[in-house]
Amino acid sequence: MKRSRIQAIEHITIEAPKGAEEEMVWFYTEVGRLDWCEVDDVTDAQLCFKSARLQLRVRLVERPEVDPLVRRLNLRVPSLEEAAELLEDHKAAYHYLSGLSYTDRRLVVHDPAGHRLEIRQEWPEL
Repeated sequence: MKRSRIQAIEHITIEAPKGAEEEMVWFYTEVGRLDWCEVDDVTDAQLCFKSARLQLRVRLVERPEVDPLVRRLNLRVPSLEEAAELLEDHKAAYHYLSGLSYTDRRLVVHDPAGHRLEIRQEWPEL
């Protein structure tokens, strides 16, 4: 199965409340289709997910800093429809946004910690 990828220049670190590990792992491995990975330089309790060369690190803290209005992450997934179905099955809120072309569609969703992100489908190069 084709894996997802994180679109970013460098590794991304976000915060989530301690106790949210199970929901964060479900969200980023099932909906986001990212691979679970070990963190080499653990200084705080962390979760780590990867795609190709980039990592998404989730610091688990008592009082996370979460801005639900700022988009923190853009994920490219193999199937936008599959991601939407998983969100619906889990009763997670999302909405579609569309651009000028069919391939410019995305889901806007908040992860279990409240971070806003966009999920887009990976389309083959033409």
